[in-house]
Amino acid sequence: MALLLGEILRRQARHRAERLAYVIGPHRVTYGGFEATANRLAHVLRALGVRRGDRVATLAPNRVEYPAIYFAVAKLGAIHVPVNFRYRPGEVRYVLAQSEASIVLVADEYAATVAEVRPALPALRHVISLDRDAPELMARATDATPEPDPALDERDPHVMLYTSGTTGDPKGALLSHRTYVLQATQTPAPTGLAEDDVGLCMFPMFHMGGWAMPLGYWVRGATVVLMEKAEPGEILRSIPREGVTYLYLIPTLYDAVLADAEFERTDLSSVRALGSGTSVMSEGQVRTIIQRFRNPNLFIMYGQTEAGPVAALRPRDVLRKPTSVGRPALNVDVRLVDPDDRDVGVGETGEIVCRSEYNMLGYWRMPEETAHAFRGGWLHTGDLAAFDHEGFLHIAGRSKEMIKCGGENIFPAEVERCLLEHPGIAEAAVFGVPDTHWGEITVAAVVRRDGVPLGEADVVEHVRSRLAGYKKPRAVVFLDALPRTASTRQIQKTLLREQWLQRGT
Repeated sequence: MALLLGEILRRQARHRAERLAYVIGPHRVTYGGFEATANRLAHVLRALGVRRGDRVATLAPNRVEYPAIYFAVAKLGAIHVPVNFRYRPGEVRYVLAQSEASIVLVADEYAATVAEVRPALPALRHVISLDRDAPELMARATDATPEPDPALDERDPHVMLYTSGTTGDPKGALLSHRTYVLQATQTPAPTGLAEDDVGLCMFPMFHMGGWAMPLGYWVRGATVVLMEKAEPGEILRSIPREGVTYLYLIPTLYDAVLADAEFERTDLSSVRALGSGTSVMSEGQVRTIIQRFRNPNLFIMYGQTEAGPVAALRPRDVLRKPTSVGRPALNVDVRLVDPDDRDVGVGETGEIVCRSEYNMLGYWRMPEETAHAFRGGWLHTGDLAAFDHEGFLHIAGRSKEMIKCGGENIFPAEVERCLLEHPGIAEAAVFGVPDTHWGEITVAAVVRRDGVPLGEADVVEHVRSRLAGYKKPRAVVFLDALPRTASTRQIQKTLLREQWLQRGT
């Protein structure tokens, strides 16, 4: 039988109709109700002209309809395009235009953004308000709406997740039905996930983790607590209320939860396992999490949107390998290579390249970028690491300039372009520096135009008002000139970074 995402939901609805599939806010959705809503929505979308391969975008925070949208689009063989709700209008316009989305489902709080950019989107046929239009459209479908039955192939793309590129323009990574079904079925291997587990998902649903994690539970018939917002206090309240057994948080959110006044008073007895990933943790963070939660079952995961799961560190190895991300994940080939794609030795640093069924199909409408990413038949991640003598992977940094701040990817070129739009900025360079809380923070080196009274707050606000908030510089340094190489006049970001780090010594 083909590995199709809709089959996951169909089977669970048939055999576990009354079991709780997910909880979000005040809403409690059974597998039976989940399947019925997804089917009805699929028929509504089909009536609006959605066909196999069409792109359907969603611009909304986590909300009760979001999982049904995901499965409805998959059941039709269309491609879901979750849009980062933190994006500013220009960023939203780019994603909707580049994906050639024909329909966007939007929460009312972002309706003005879509209205602003719609004139520049000739492919966009329908804008559906999830708050006003969707209930009326759903009411037109009968409760007995049958399962959609289009001709699908398991290698058809079902989702397009946008991830920024080194040029600053986001790239739409295409993932197939087969890829995500296999990801979901491998999840129990490192974690021991079972039918009676209740997992808490803190990821927004425009993020890879917003789907990869819940699917691992849904394929087992387990329950997921979806957070409307990743707010530390609500996470702590949800654990005893819902009987959460598996808690996965990014490192910065663990810090926030542990610092919350309610932490010591929260009943954590239901939690059998902890998980983390998206950025490397320090040994101190690992030990603090285990000690404060009084739970030694901490899993560390490492992966990428384009690559899927790459490596996993199991609890039995966490304390002796606290700065590792583990060994390669199930059915994943991993190599470390030099710039000429030659394997490096044990203990030597190289770029992580991998090959597995979890890899993306490619980037939407970007054949050159896709070919470059898969050169030699291996997906090049851009991350640097070393294997130790036991085969554990230790992340060393990034070969690209990407900055990873609190689990979000930031690329300097995009921020630099934004900075240079300011009339008072003559030159700008953006780079990342280590930070104990965020993993990395963004620093902007700026050269003012003559006679312009420009302060740090002005620079930060300029970026914050035009790009997603997490992309704003956390610090600004003003220079008379940026350091450049004599021959090519390239900005010496390594020198800028070193100079910044020396300020604290």
